[in-house]
Amino acid sequence: MGEKNRMNKVVFFTDIAKLPESFSFFSLDSFAGKKVPVKLHMGENKNPHFLKPELAKEVVMQLKNAHANPFLFDTTVAYHGSRYTKAEYKNLAQFHGFTRKKVGCGVIIDDTGVPTEVEGRTFEVADHLNDATHIFALSHVKGHIQSGMGGAIKNFGMGGVTKETKIRIHDGSYPVYEKDACTYCGVCAEVCPFHAIKVNEMSWEYNENKCFGCGACVDACPSKALVYQDADLQYLLACSAKACVQGKTVLYLNELKRIAKGCDCDPNAGPIICPDIGYLLSNDPVAIDKASVDLIHKIKKNVFFKVNKIDPLKQIMYGEQIGLGSSRYQLLEV
Repeated sequence: MGEKNRMNKVVFFTDIAKLPESFSFFSLDSFAGKKVPVKLHMGENKNPHFLKPELAKEVVMQLKNAHANPFLFDTTVAYHGSRYTKAEYKNLAQFHGFTRKKVGCGVIIDDTGVPTEVEGRTFEVADHLNDATHIFALSHVKGHIQSGMGGAIKNFGMGGVTKETKIRIHDGSYPVYEKDACTYCGVCAEVCPFHAIKVNEMSWEYNENKCFGCGACVDACPSKALVYQDADLQYLLACSAKACVQGKTVLYLNELKRIAKGCDCDPNAGPIICPDIGYLLSNDPVAIDKASVDLIHKIKKNVFFKVNKIDPLKQIMYGEQIGLGSSRYQLLEV
């Protein structure tokens, strides 16, 4: 957890062989003897870009060297498919190579959680995250059609909670139309990445089946005729992430490789939108995600917004506002 004005360490390296050296910037003494969930996304069926077992193995090895007891961890998803139940997800994880033999530890999938309140809202934090005092976050940075990009914040904000909470987060970010305020300017239709809105002279039409609740229309409406059912998706992700990690000791590793347009949960994640960069390690989720975006933007300026039409910096801004972490960081290269 970071404070707003604190300069947090973010360690950057390009060769995974530097992982042990990067760990030297953060004391692992308190991890000794602890059961440590390694929170990661083990990939959707047919998605080629997800984080690979070889990287998970390196992390597990470092945690074991610190005398911790790690296990790979994730939660079931809200949509029907290969990760909807614990059994289905475990089968897919094994198919993708996340086995004790290849990684060096077991895999646990949760589908129940404990209600935790953040910013006046209740989020059901997955049981094993709730019970843990120490967590390791292993996040693959990539684009996302609803939040612009996904990194450490989204890894917990959507991946660390129950499917019931996932549904509430998505539902809460859908737009509500205030007809009396509408001027039929058509700006909302122009910015909608999913073509869910049509505006004519005195007609406003909305196709909920096409909407993904990204909030682009709400942000763009000059007359405030569109509001959220609850709040911006990226704000809710930041709040949900805080519910998962508050009061805990957490280290975050972001992989900036195979950076695709879409998420690891998308079988059709689209093309690679940025060359491989490397890895970042930090103890602050806001700082590491900000550093990730900054490094990517140095190579491909504003690429996440260009391909997904969503500003990914909102989740970082919201994370800082609610005390999840700080966007101020010191980049240290090893």
